[in-house]
Amino acid sequence: MRNRRTAMVRATFAVLAVLCVCGAAAGQADNPPPQPLHQADGHWTPYQPPTEFAPDANVYIIQKGDTLWALAQKFLGNPYLWPQLWEKNKYIRDAHWIYPGDPLVVGVKATEVAPPAAPPVPTAPPPPAAPASGTPGGPAGAGEAGNQGAPENLVAAGTEDDIYCFAYLDDRNARPQLTIKSAERIESEDNYSTNDIVYLSGGEQEGVKAGQEYFIVQPVRNLRHPATNAVLGKVIRYLGRARVLCTQDHTATAEIVASCDAIQIGAWLKPFEPIPIPMTVLTPPVDRCDPASTKPRGYIVYSRDDDVSFGADEVVIIDLGEADGLAPGSQAIIYRDDPVPGTPRILLGELAVLTTGSHWATAKIIRSSGPMRVGDRVEVK
Repeated sequence: MRNRRTAMVRATFAVLAVLCVCGAAAGQADNPPPQPLHQADGHWTPYQPPTEFAPDANVYIIQKGDTLWALAQKFLGNPYLWPQLWEKNKYIRDAHWIYPGDPLVVGVKATEVAPPAAPPVPTAPPPPAAPASGTPGGPAGAGEAGNQGAPENLVAAGTEDDIYCFAYLDDRNARPQLTIKSAERIESEDNYSTNDIVYLSGGEQEGVKAGQEYFIVQPVRNLRHPATNAVLGKVIRYLGRARVLCTQDHTATAEIVASCDAIQIGAWLKPFEPIPIPMTVLTPPVDRCDPASTKPRGYIVYSRDDDVSFGADEVVIIDLGEADGLAPGSQAIIYRDDPVPGTPRILLGELAVLTTGSHWATAKIIRSSGPMRVGDRVEVK
């Protein structure tokens, strides 16, 4: 009896120790590590890493201390391109947790090209051409030095929150295939966030599988054009992300692994796909004396939380998209027509495109010289 009691006490302390360690880890990271761990090819991992790769795949073995951020800098030359690595390695369920020993596809192997044949040696060098009168050499831009321009000022157009915690425009009136049906703490909570357990409206019979990830989204309202009053679509706001833990016939158990705002019963789910953070080249701002161009023009049609006034670093929706030649990283100027006819337009700032649809885009304001509002004009830069 005494031995059994001693064993129970030891077990209790062991559980408390594990809880303390887990609590400390939770304080160090927003997302808990994936579970359960298992051995694969001599190392521990919670994932099912692939063992076969395309012949031209460049595979790196993850080392202790590596992060996707640092590896994107190492292999792609820019840490903000880490979603591209994540997209190539879809077995990694959580980008915050990668494990030493797991393989990581970082690109394709360079193809060896035979060096070009050496040019024939001329019998006698041709005489140098005489420079034009008054000039010490050839024209500007000629030769090798002419190609050595100043390095481009390449920066990230936004942040993860600007993309994963903003919104998009649904112009097809799509209906959700899955919703949050209930939650583990439904009797005590109305709002849910990271680490909470929720139950989905579909399961094995609906094609839901353990390990799948979904965006958690919520419809906001129908969006009307500020100038024409035409319905552009429905604003859908990102609330977070959920990962399926296990499935039943017609329901599934999922964990909220990231949250931007309060998540409630009835929230919609759509399959998760990584969205890379686009890069953009900072160029000099447009001068107020520059004439208007003939490039596509549109409007700011939505601001976060329907803010009446906003400025730099805010994210908005505009009514230009892929059909107008926009792509992630494109830039546009923001202006307002002067109320006095015949006078120049009022320049307000510039924006960089984050994501695009056919006739809409989300964009971050990267320059601002004054307050802006929905209805202000944009012109592709």
